[in-house]
Amino acid sequence: MVEKPRIRIPAVMGATIPDAAVAVPTMAADAFTASPLSNPRFEAAGRGRRLRGFNPPKDHVNRALQKAGQTLISRARWLYDNDGFAGNAVDEWAVHVVGDGIKPRPQFGSKSQKKKATELFWLWAEECDADGVTDFYGLQEMIARETFLTGECFVRIRPRQPGDMETVPFQLQVLPSEMLDASYNAQVAGGGYIRAGIEFGPIGNRVAYHFWRWHPYDDAPASAQRGTRVRVPADRVLHIFDGKQAGQIRGAPRVARVLVKLFQLEAYDDAELERKKTAALFAGFIKGRGDAPLVEADDGDVEYIDDEIGIAPMEPGAMIDLGVDKDVSFSTPTDVGGSYEAFQYRNLLKICAGLGIPYFVVTGDLARGNFANVRAGMLGFRRRVKQWQHNTMVFQFCRPVWAEFMVRAHLAGALNMYGVQSKWKLCEWMPQAPDWVDPYKDIAAEKVELEAGLRSRTQSLAQRGYDREAVDDEIEQERKDAKGRGLSFSTDGGGSGASRPASLNAPPDGSAVSDGGGSADENTGANDA
Repeated sequence: MVEKPRIRIPAVMGATIPDAAVAVPTMAADAFTASPLSNPRFEAAGRGRRLRGFNPPKDHVNRALQKAGQTLISRARWLYDNDGFAGNAVDEWAVHVVGDGIKPRPQFGSKSQKKKATELFWLWAEECDADGVTDFYGLQEMIARETFLTGECFVRIRPRQPGDMETVPFQLQVLPSEMLDASYNAQVAGGGYIRAGIEFGPIGNRVAYHFWRWHPYDDAPASAQRGTRVRVPADRVLHIFDGKQAGQIRGAPRVARVLVKLFQLEAYDDAELERKKTAALFAGFIKGRGDAPLVEADDGDVEYIDDEIGIAPMEPGAMIDLGVDKDVSFSTPTDVGGSYEAFQYRNLLKICAGLGIPYFVVTGDLARGNFANVRAGMLGFRRRVKQWQHNTMVFQFCRPVWAEFMVRAHLAGALNMYGVQSKWKLCEWMPQAPDWVDPYKDIAAEKVELEAGLRSRTQSLAQRGYDREAVDDEIEQERKDAKGRGLSFSTDGGGSGASRPASLNAPPDGSAVSDGGGSADENTGANDA
């Protein structure tokens, strides 16, 4: 029997290692000293010829925003005011996110309690703006626009005296991003600290916001003390921003990722427009050598032109004298070229992708897409909008405002919420229903889902921005009123629509609609999509 070889390993620190231990091969010394980027496993981490100049800073988003946040915001606002595509993208975002308002639907208590709370909220919404220029849903539009443009905004809860308002005594004041100094850092007694204008407690919770008393880039009254700050407790401030990184405390303008391209494209387009304007100035030049050209003076005499003064402005049809021994030639400016349209289109596609808005929404150009493309683009865009509505607008603004409204309404005696205090925060927020892309096919598909039990009328009406109980009450009241007046309509049968005339059940093209059976494509028109 052959004896297995044994490897003796010296003991370390007085410990004894068994003879049967297996020796671990040692790594080369340069394996630990070599640069981690000299031969990286990931090509993207290398520093070869293709990536030699690609060394982005490693700053966290908070530090980056403290350094460059105000510059980003000022440039974003300039583009909104001066660039048509950037301005339209911001406005379109606000339109699709808010529409005519994201409205509350209470989910607690009895039917009468929910109705009373909803009606009181409607009345309060008319006077909730501290500046007095819009209502609650107008504030939503302002917030959506500010958050897209500058990355964030703040809403300050302003308590009022009972006699100051007709409903619940508090209002909302929207403050732009510039009102909170992103460069303000300080230590606070007790282990707290201030970072980017936000005061945090020892455990990292938000304690207060240190706003400028007056807008730093706006005029203020002569008696105002510029450069002073106001500390507002965090439970009186709503900070609405779309954080993209873990630990992010301030918002970044969405336009930042395409800001350079937008500005350069605007400058390029202006240059092309000016070049085209110059090209339209078809003029002739009389060239020669010798004396300076003669021009007619204002008094009718002929005089030589001063060398330091321009000969004549270019204008359509001009013949410009350049001296004696003359020859005539005509300007031949180059055209824009056939690549202009394709160049603009490709750059705008990238800009729209960076903004997260479809090309045809930003530009209004519907000639490049067919119905199927527009429909697919709108479906994806609506999912993005719905995500932002729920995660940002509803969670950071609508829900806290509703909770504040319910507490203050109860304390003011405007609502009696005894017995449901633990549930009065339960409220569903219903955005405006998106417009139908193809109304007949979409409604036909929805009807099939309802008949198959795949969704309820409550869900269907909620997606359209309506409350099912309110709709049923309205229909019931309409039918009672119509019956009392002796009126009859085709919708009186309700339900499946069996009492409707056959002409109303047929599709516009005269083809039959399957009430049961058949493929899903036949019922929903999916083949046409």
